[in-house]
Amino acid sequence: MENQIFHSLIDLFAIINRPDRDKKLIATSGVQLEEAAFRVLVGIGHLHATSVGDLADMMGRNYSSISRQIDKLEAAGLVRTFPAAHDSRVRMSELTERGMDIYLTIQRTREQLMRDAMRDWSLEDKSSLLQHLTRLTDAMRRAD
Repeated sequence: MENQIFHSLIDLFAIINRPDRDKKLIATSGVQLEEAAFRVLVGIGHLHATSVGDLADMMGRNYSSISRQIDKLEAAGLVRTFPAAHDSRVRMSELTERGMDIYLTIQRTREQLMRDAMRDWSLEDKSSLLQHLTRLTDAMRRAD
């Protein structure tokens, strides 16, 4: 059973992480971002203020490629960077107000796409899925 759950999760992640889905989300939301910058902006929005290393770990990318995208987003006025309070060698990033506006636009578009995909699901089914996904996430964090 666990192997089937794992395979279903991999199938779901493969769908979610397809570049053509990002392109569709970018186009549907009406934002002007390159795909790589889009993913980094969404990652920072999800993590809030975060280090480049933590963001790279979450995204499964190397530090230098994430850092380059952050530089582009900062130059565009969407991200601001600053030294971490605990260690000035650590570079932190957070969305600017303009970056947050774009992030929220993307989130609203993503929510609508999810609503469309789950339109024939009952509220009970959605609640159950959320409860089980949260429980699985918590269990996997504890196992790490």
